[in-house]
Amino acid sequence: MKKLFLSGGGDAYQTQKLDQRFTEEIDRNKPLLYIPIAIHTSRFDDCYEWISSLFKPLGIKSITMWTNLEDRNIQDLEGFSSIYIGGGNTFQLLKQLINTRFIGILKRYTEHGGVVYGGSAGAIIFGKNIMTCSHMDHNTVGLNCFKGLGLVGEYSIWCHYQHEHDPLIQKYLEMYKTPVIALPEETGVLMCGQRLHMIGDKPAYVYKRDRNSVMIIDGDFINKLSWTS
Repeated sequence: MKKLFLSGGGDAYQTQKLDQRFTEEIDRNKPLLYIPIAIHTSRFDDCYEWISSLFKPLGIKSITMWTNLEDRNIQDLEGFSSIYIGGGNTFQLLKQLINTRFIGILKRYTEHGGVVYGGSAGAIIFGKNIMTCSHMDHNTVGLNCFKGLGLVGEYSIWCHYQHEHDPLIQKYLEMYKTPVIALPEETGVLMCGQRLHMIGDKPAYVYKRDRNSVMIIDGDFINKLSWTS
């Protein structure tokens, strides 16, 4: 059963509840695989220091960082407890996953029970369509396919959500015809099998294709298959 953690973004304080739950779901004696490729290469060392400061106090003893996904295969993932995909530019992240063909490996790993944590851009790529990022990310890499991994049913993921984004979400719904799960920076969701559970200090929001239909997720598991109307 897949376990997919999707974070709206934010700092260490804002994500601490989701981070703690994540560490409870994995074998902390195995290394965590960290993939920061949504960020510019000049920041990789800083990214490693950041994730180490985040998870080593929570009991994760070893973190391995991959900055090049060329020639990787599913067997390479066997020794890791889980995968953490960091934030940055969503277009850049998806293009690298496609160009290295790691996107297929990541999807297979997740669908076959691998535990994955996606933060911001790393969360958006698991939705149906990544154009939920277009108000904050620039497509500087010339990506022309905006299809995500589609591991959250028909839903796309909107990160760093604020109520001021509502008009932008309505435009997205009209243009792309896919419902949206909107995550504030203080909030994430755990997808466990076919069910979602909100974790954090603020509710998440589900915007359906009907522009007047909004569902608030606040705490308990909700069966995502019932949201498709």
